[in-house]
Amino acid sequence: MVGETIRVLLVDDNTEYRTRLVKALRLQPGIEVIGEAASGREGVQLARSLRPDVMLMDFRMAGLDGFSAAGAIMRDVPGTKIFILTAYAGALDVAKVGERGLQGLLIKDQPVSEIVEAIRRSAVPAG
Repeated sequence: MVGETIRVLLVDDNTEYRTRLVKALRLQPGIEVIGEAASGREGVQLARSLRPDVMLMDFRMAGLDGFSAAGAIMRDVPGTKIFILTAYAGALDVAKVGERGLQGLLIKDQPVSEIVEAIRRSAVPAG
């Protein structure tokens, strides 16, 4: 994936945050936001049809939470790298995120540059 555009799908029920992050990501060279969803169920459906390289998935959403949605996506769209987004640093145990096969935990008030760096790192093949 090095040298290629990284296709990103953002799933977050907070419209203001989602809009702000999408705008910031669209300014980044090599990153293409291919879609956004306001719920876990919508995120799973979009992942199945759009097949993103990387997903940013809110943890707390009504209906289908981020962990449940991520599990469905990892089963149906293998190879998708998924980061869990949370507003509260202490809300989740980072080890639990890794145990579920996810890329990591991102805090919503992190600088966009750190989120971009995490996206770019996840797109580099291991080894």
